[in-house]
Amino acid sequence: MRFTAIEADVRAMVTDPRWTALPLQSRAHAIASRALATPDGGRWIFGAHARWYLQDPGDGRWHLTAPPRHCPARIEPHTGVLLPHLVPRGPDFAFSGWSSQAFVGPDVPSALTSEIRALVRANGRRSADEFPLSSFREVFAGDVPGTVAAIWATIMWCAYAPAFDGNEQLLSVFGEYLGRPLPGDEWVRWLPSPPLTALVTLYGERVRAGAPRAALRLAALMADTAGILAADARFAPRAQALIAMLEPILRNPGLDHQTATGPLPAYRPPLAPQPRGTGPLTPPPVHWDTTFPPPTAAESPGRTTTGHSHETSGWAPAGHSGETSGRSPHHSGETSSRPPHHPGETTGWAPTGHSGETSGWSPGHSGEATGRTGAARPRAAPQRAPSTDPREVARAAAADDALRWSWLARVPDRLARAVLAETDPGEHLRHTVGDLLEAVAFSPDPHRTAGALLAADHADTPEGLPTVAAWLDHRLRHAVHTRLAAPRGDITEPDGFEVGPRWLDAVPPTREGAAAVLGAAYASGLAWCRLTGASVPGDGFPGAAAIVHRLIHERDDPHLNH
Repeated sequence: MRFTAIEADVRAMVTDPRWTALPLQSRAHAIASRALATPDGGRWIFGAHARWYLQDPGDGRWHLTAPPRHCPARIEPHTGVLLPHLVPRGPDFAFSGWSSQAFVGPDVPSALTSEIRALVRANGRRSADEFPLSSFREVFAGDVPGTVAAIWATIMWCAYAPAFDGNEQLLSVFGEYLGRPLPGDEWVRWLPSPPLTALVTLYGERVRAGAPRAALRLAALMADTAGILAADARFAPRAQALIAMLEPILRNPGLDHQTATGPLPAYRPPLAPQPRGTGPLTPPPVHWDTTFPPPTAAESPGRTTTGHSHETSGWAPAGHSGETSGRSPHHSGETSSRPPHHPGETTGWAPTGHSGETSGWSPGHSGEATGRTGAARPRAAPQRAPSTDPREVARAAAADDALRWSWLARVPDRLARAVLAETDPGEHLRHTVGDLLEAVAFSPDPHRTAGALLAADHADTPEGLPTVAAWLDHRLRHAVHTRLAAPRGDITEPDGFEVGPRWLDAVPPTREGAAAVLGAAYASGLAWCRLTGASVPGDGFPGAAAIVHRLIHERDDPHLNH
């Protein structure tokens, strides 16, 4: 229980108002003096973002991971230097986290779905000329206005893991607007998570087109949607972050017009994301450690809505335009003083008109979008194509990227972890893998189970594995290598469902636990795709898909349960 005791001690220390006033050296010493050592040689600290970090004995780098909570440990102060990114700043401990559950098993609450449905109905018949589809043309029919895309984009961007039951009512809301079936299989809609650029483009295109009122309305719709979604823990952190980005625009509609139209900043080549640690900036090549023994079983652990005036060019402090719930606004308006960070990144979603991004949409999926809707809406005549002048395309892309960083700079420090996918894809991968390790804590050996799920994803597509492995702790790297090197054979559960080629050696004991594993495994897959530039598979990642059969017969819909 030493890990739990150190957590409580550090939390009390970091949340004390005096903590932020201490010099960095004093804060680093306080964390280092509470380092733990386990009998197997592991060295642990409880540091930034209220996460545990394990030191790699090979190169001294610290990796975010989950601790073996039931393993005996002793305090053994760390005498080396802790880099600043490992030391809690204070606001990062205020992040309450989110649920890693996917939307398979526990459904989206019906009240939330009803509010989204009302929002879509009120905005679904607006003019496509006034609100063109500058993003998500690959999702919606040609005559669908950008207002619908703004609501959809907000839902998908805010979702921790956008894997939905094929019968999920929230997806059914959009059935008539879809231009093609959603990616997925007969059970699950495996949806890619769009980058923030996809939302920014909807807004920025209207500003550049000289339609500021339409741009303001789209921003208000995104904020209203985020306010509704904040009631569900699977959406809440990113929903709150998006509201923080948008509220300044809604109070001052001209705030971002200069950024969206130019002059643009000088081009800077993107920086490749690098694993952080005490070693060199560029990590050494990963050599699979086939001698490191895996931990033994004994060592393993066990709504706020905004009051936005949608029709005016200004900000109305209270009241909606009759399209969303009438709950009182109570946003803090907190902003961040952090300067924008510009790491290099690739994404799994390609907004129209932007080069250099890979599409996460995989064609060739049969079946309708959801099980509760009819055929997808017929595609109308295509809208006027955007400019194909390379200079104009590049200028719009650069403007949207500058606008994106302007939005991210408004995210308060306490929500910085919610937008790591946008600011630091490598750290985002570490956090999602950390969530996966916590989700599989029911396993006798969580590292072995998490390693099996990650190995499943890379068994047939090993190209990105070296990049991913550089961000994993040495125990997890060993577990992934071990599972990939093992003979491949099929195993089944008693009901006959195949659960994958030796990927799972333990089954989540509850439906909620299975949904958490599925969501964390899918989020990890999306994270490594974003880091490596790989496309998101339309039929899901093998690791996450292995959990589905634990959930498909236990849905919340009473008409489907037997």
